[in-house]
Amino acid sequence: MRRYLILFLATALLAVLFLRIGYLYVEVGKGIAESDGKSPTIFYGRPLEIRKGDHLGNIHIVEQLNRLSYKKVTGKPSTAGTFSNEPNHLRIFLRDKGIEKRFHGISPLDITLRDGRVISLASSVGKELESIQLEPEEIGRIMNPKLESRHQVTLSAISPYLQNAVIASEDAHFYSHFGIDILAIGRAFFANLKEQRFAEGGSTITQQLAKNFFLSPQKTVARKLREAELAVVLELRYSKKQILEMYLNKIYLGQTGSALIYGVEDAASIYFSKHAQNLSLEEAALLAGIIRAPNRYNLVRNPRAAKERRDKVLSRMQKLGMIQEDQARRAANTPVQIRAGVVPVHLSSYFIDYIQRITKEELGTEGLYHAGYRYYTTLDPTQQAAAEEAVTGGLEAIEKKALRANEPLQAALVAIDPKTGAMTAMVGGRSYAQTRFNRAVDAKRQSGSAFKPFVLLAALSESLAGEQKMTLSTLVSGESISLPTPEGIWTPSNFEDKKYGKITIRKTIEDSVNTATVRLANDVGFKDVLKTARLAGIKSPLLPVPSMALGSFEVTPAELAYAYATMASGGIRFEPFPLFSVTTSDGDTIIARTVKSKRELDPRVTYLAGYALEGVLERGTAKEVKALKINFPVSGKTGTTNGNRDSWFVSYTPDVVCAVWVGYDSGADTGLTGATGALPISARFLRALYSQSGPPAVIVPEGIETALIDPASGYLATALCPQTFQEAYLTGTAPKETCPDHPVNPVMNAIRNKMRDAGEFLLNLFK
Repeated sequence: MRRYLILFLATALLAVLFLRIGYLYVEVGKGIAESDGKSPTIFYGRPLEIRKGDHLGNIHIVEQLNRLSYKKVTGKPSTAGTFSNEPNHLRIFLRDKGIEKRFHGISPLDITLRDGRVISLASSVGKELESIQLEPEEIGRIMNPKLESRHQVTLSAISPYLQNAVIASEDAHFYSHFGIDILAIGRAFFANLKEQRFAEGGSTITQQLAKNFFLSPQKTVARKLREAELAVVLELRYSKKQILEMYLNKIYLGQTGSALIYGVEDAASIYFSKHAQNLSLEEAALLAGIIRAPNRYNLVRNPRAAKERRDKVLSRMQKLGMIQEDQARRAANTPVQIRAGVVPVHLSSYFIDYIQRITKEELGTEGLYHAGYRYYTTLDPTQQAAAEEAVTGGLEAIEKKALRANEPLQAALVAIDPKTGAMTAMVGGRSYAQTRFNRAVDAKRQSGSAFKPFVLLAALSESLAGEQKMTLSTLVSGESISLPTPEGIWTPSNFEDKKYGKITIRKTIEDSVNTATVRLANDVGFKDVLKTARLAGIKSPLLPVPSMALGSFEVTPAELAYAYATMASGGIRFEPFPLFSVTTSDGDTIIARTVKSKRELDPRVTYLAGYALEGVLERGTAKEVKALKINFPVSGKTGTTNGNRDSWFVSYTPDVVCAVWVGYDSGADTGLTGATGALPISARFLRALYSQSGPPAVIVPEGIETALIDPASGYLATALCPQTFQEAYLTGTAPKETCPDHPVNPVMNAIRNKMRDAGEFLLNLFK
């Protein structure tokens, strides 16, 4: 009877134990999901699409695959999430997730290259494809209702040096124990008994993870038992690599100002200005060493203590066979070097805020904090990285020549894909940590000369309608002009009060001649100019007054970017398109959006405008771009407002439209023009996008003809013209007469000279 009672009690105890473990198994999974972002609100960028003709160096394909944690293999990839890279072939075995799943069942996909450019795309069964798409890349996440973001990374994106250093420092038997280390606990017990206090914890990495997720920092026996219990359950539920990854993303690593530093990616950025995957051995040991006491081993305030702790970690790594003796010696002899970066609040946070704002009404306030939402956005991670570098690096360079004000110089950048209308990059200021005011979409500033292309479009559209024959070589007077306005007579002046006679419309745009632009707008009609700006996408208040032609009314950078996108797209106006969809973590769609577009301008007119705007960079106000190493065709326009309050440069290629604004929030004088302020930032952005090869050629629409002209007179060039230019026209509008200033016929030359002499004689006679 006694034996049965003991058996019953043992069985009951086991049942209770199993029930307890089962309960904790579920609760641990739920707690991890809620606390550490297995179900955070995640924002994804647009999937990378690879098309025929793309240069893989420009789109940084290998870097993107690495960020998506694809593993490089030799030979043909055979499992999802792997790729191989040979000189003329890139093969990718896609994962079965993402927005588009057209080709995932026929992987691996074979990309054939020639000089880095895609010449063919094929499935594993040899089917030719027009394009392929990777899964979307994470661009940010919201961890809790306070909307605090932390940049988490996969284990493959963390330096092996750092992984080993942390294991050596915190838990040498990590890969062999089952959550608790009996020897370490025993060692800690005797140490605490000797000190008569909790001098040592003996906690494994798994126990520390359990404590960080579920328990208070209070040191009691009950809490330690609870910690051990949770550690065992964690080991049952998750692999060692998953546990290590969660730990490295969760661990507290100090403080900078009021910002607490959690996770090795943010710590690497703050302390060393690099990603966690790029940490050197000595940097990894330094970070691992401060885990035990981040304040005591503060890398900035106590570098000596931090170095001593680092060297102990290096010694421990050597003892465990993780590194060789010479590696440990070299690392230990390296001084502690902190290359402090800023708190890693990514500038894409401006974009994430914007997405939350435009979906708030549909989701409701509660929706912003709902764990597990997935936002699939149009942001291009490569372009966003280029935009962030362009703004931060560009501002650092140009503010040295800017007039100082009692505030930081600011910038905003918006990029658009003119083929789809997708918003691909957004930077709303120089520091999201300092100010969350998003200048890209909320700052209304005068556009200055960046508005002039809409005057050009209106003039060319007149020729298309047959109302006036205006071409890029039509002459317009650049002399002074005065026009009545409700405030009185208005007389615009040119930059540095430069004087002009008759010049072509092309030169009016290239040199940004105010007097000629206003006269052209007056000839076309200010109401027609306003109408054209509206068709392009300008929605801010405008009035058909003379100063409108020079950009006296305010617009936002995003608004101007989309208006230029209408030109870059061949006349298709897009409504702002930053978001594909929002889903639950289970994939149920909450919001689904498609781009709204409408053809508003004739592609022939937009082509001619773009051709003229190429000249702005070739010969005009943005010609400094050549010194900035932009050696490929780009259309663009500078803009500078009165008192140098606003510096603009809006540019585009067939792939991207980029609007950049630079200025002070207060409107103080920057001392910068569009060419000295916004242009260098735009150039940095374009250089990054076209690092290996320039953009594709612009497709010339039907209905365009060209003629070799004299650029000064606007007439057909003769053999005697000192300069010639290949100008483009609507078919049937090219000049028919040859240049009167350089006639080939000797008789005409003689007559012309006689008339000139007679004119000079009469002029002198009446003086």
